[in-house]
Amino acid sequence: MNDRTPYIVTLFLGFAGSGFVQKHLGLLGVIGYLLIIVGVVWFALQFGKYLHAWIRKYFRFIAPLCAVITVSMFAVLNPWEDGKGPGKSSDRDEGLNMAVERIMHGETPYYPQNSVAGPLSLLPGAIVIAAPFVALGDSGYQNVFWLLIFFALAAWYFRDRVVALSWLMLILFLSPAVAYEYISGGDLIANGIYVPLSLALAIHAWGKPESSKWLKVVVCLFVGVCLTSRSNLPFLVPLFAAAIWRVAGVKSAIVASVMTSSVIILLTVPIYLHDPAGFTPLISRKKLALVDHAIPHMSWYLVAITAVVGTVVAIQLLRRSDDVLEAVFRYGALVMIAPMIGLVLLHSVVTGRLEFGLMLDRFGLLFLFFAVLGWGKNLFGYPAVFSDSLKKK
Repeated sequence: MNDRTPYIVTLFLGFAGSGFVQKHLGLLGVIGYLLIIVGVVWFALQFGKYLHAWIRKYFRFIAPLCAVITVSMFAVLNPWEDGKGPGKSSDRDEGLNMAVERIMHGETPYYPQNSVAGPLSLLPGAIVIAAPFVALGDSGYQNVFWLLIFFALAAWYFRDRVVALSWLMLILFLSPAVAYEYISGGDLIANGIYVPLSLALAIHAWGKPESSKWLKVVVCLFVGVCLTSRSNLPFLVPLFAAAIWRVAGVKSAIVASVMTSSVIILLTVPIYLHDPAGFTPLISRKKLALVDHAIPHMSWYLVAITAVVGTVVAIQLLRRSDDVLEAVFRYGALVMIAPMIGLVLLHSVVTGRLEFGLMLDRFGLLFLFFAVLGWGKNLFGYPAVFSDSLKKK
């Protein structure tokens, strides 16, 4: 019997793009969009044996072609999208560029209100990670880099480069949220990839007794920087601690989580204390407050629910005996999606109709890559077919 878990990815993929689809095609369009995604996955499962063999046979030609198409897509469409000007295009890349430039001039990264970019919702970790790409010319370049890293991570984890490349192309061309964020140079693709990557590196390093202490320290620092990129990501700390507990013991989990949490605090608190009123990530919380006028303090309840989900999945991970990394990817997706589902449901209750408009800002990308890694390994059916290079090993 074929593995049906790839269908779970379709739910995450459909939800991530629902805001875009509903805006242009209405609620029936969202249903049709989900059916298209399900149909594509059904086709991959139904004819997986032949598709996988064909892609594997011509991989040396298909992979470079996909790379050229992906890079060209950014090189051609990003200048066009940026050229539409303030208010007509995404301003996330401009905001991140300004933040890095302000740090280089010894200023706080959180710029005052201006006509170029809206308030910066990112925490300092995202600014640190984007800095090398800003130095190269634009923060949007990081998406090209991180998509390549996602392919490498998925190929390593799935032990199948064909499945990794197939998912990369599917999410890029089937999700309007991913496509627009990539074209506009926004940071959410990078956010969505380097967080699961950092967790995977840390779990792998702490799970190997031969790993050096310095390597373990470095990966924990990297996890801390990655989790200090958006305000909902620190809720993954309990899950991270539970994963290290599983692979290295409780003492290692305490050490790793303390190091990671220290990075989060040291990157955030000094900048906040320097100018609390100008710390714009707190302003971005207004997106959660959209339902407060109907249900007082509901935004805080959503924050609490996210914290509870993060704690519950961490406890659940400690009770499991299966693959730690797969569980972390799946639970990470659940922690990230929980407040978004809650917000969409509440907004739908307030408006009196099913409303996905709050997903228009592409925040679904924070859970999408977790979901692909967690449930996508058997895209072409069960059992998974490994690539030729790995078979020879």
